[in-house]
Amino acid sequence: MLKALKVILIIFGALTAVMGVMHIFAPGMLLGMMGLAVEDLPAACMPALYSMAMVGVSFIAGGVYLIVAGTRDIIRNIYWVQFAILWAILAVAGAVYSVIMGYVTFNQVMMPVITDAVFFILLMAFYPWGRTGD
Repeated sequence: MLKALKVILIIFGALTAVMGVMHIFAPGMLLGMMGLAVEDLPAACMPALYSMAMVGVSFIAGGVYLIVAGTRDIIRNIYWVQFAILWAILAVAGAVYSVIMGYVTFNQVMMPVITDAVFFILLMAFYPWGRTGD
């Protein structure tokens, strides 16, 4: 059970880090996946690309630490598992809120929502409830 949790944490961390790299180096591709194009953005929105890069930095940092935690004693790094659970559910909540407010459509954020929801469920299912040692 702990081995499965380690694998899930490493995969989630790797995907998170890759998304961070994409936020920094391929923001146009991410916007394209949402049905937008960088060329179509008004000049006033260009600082948003800076924000995307800063979000990417945090994704990389979080992803790297999730990978590191997954390769070590999972019980001693349980706070990183809890961080991953919180990250996943807040990402889902933020996306759903954005859909409700009309900022985006569900089709634009469907894949990240589904991915984060699946990882949330897997992390909760394999979480070592009540375990104090390996």
